[in-house]
Amino acid sequence: MTTKQNKPLRADYQAIFNKAYHLMDEAIIAGNCGELCGYHCCRRIDEDGKRLGMYLLPLEYEYMQAAVVTDYDLHSQKHYKMPPKIKKMYYIYCHLATGCLRDYRPIQCRTYPFEPHLENGVFSLVIEKDQLHNCPLITRRSEWRQAFIDGVYNGWLELLKIPIILYHIDYFSKERRAADNIIIQYPSDGYEVLLR
Repeated sequence: MTTKQNKPLRADYQAIFNKAYHLMDEAIIAGNCGELCGYHCCRRIDEDGKRLGMYLLPLEYEYMQAAVVTDYDLHSQKHYKMPPKIKKMYYIYCHLATGCLRDYRPIQCRTYPFEPHLENGVFSLVIEKDQLHNCPLITRRSEWRQAFIDGVYNGWLELLKIPIILYHIDYFSKERRAADNIIIQYPSDGYEVLLR
């Protein structure tokens, strides 16, 4: 269901998220990538005993994670820096001591190490120079499965149909450009997106 301007209505958001999750359900390499690094980024607590987690995309909690996630903090603009049009973000904590509930992993886990990027209305996937984790997959790109790359790319194209996610991606793309924080861009020619 869409309006005359071809913008999805809120009733369509569930279908968009479901399709994106499905498209992004491909493994990055043959086998379990967590075994390469001892589940460095897929664990509940770091070496210092600090709880680990991640931000969900806008609306991801409401449409995909509410039935699964029980351990989270709700962050607001009052206490955290976030895009001005986004008033709250869910910061969820990992479910298991190591590994993950693979069927329920959020978008950012499904698409790592890629980040969605918009530049001059053109969408691409990028890998940032500054990484929170020293992931061995970054140096093993020849092993990446094309089905993973295509699934991530097409999944993000679906999510771009949701205006608040398009805004979120555009906001962080501008920050990334300003910081010159891109080492790889795929595809180099990108896909033109109508910015709303």
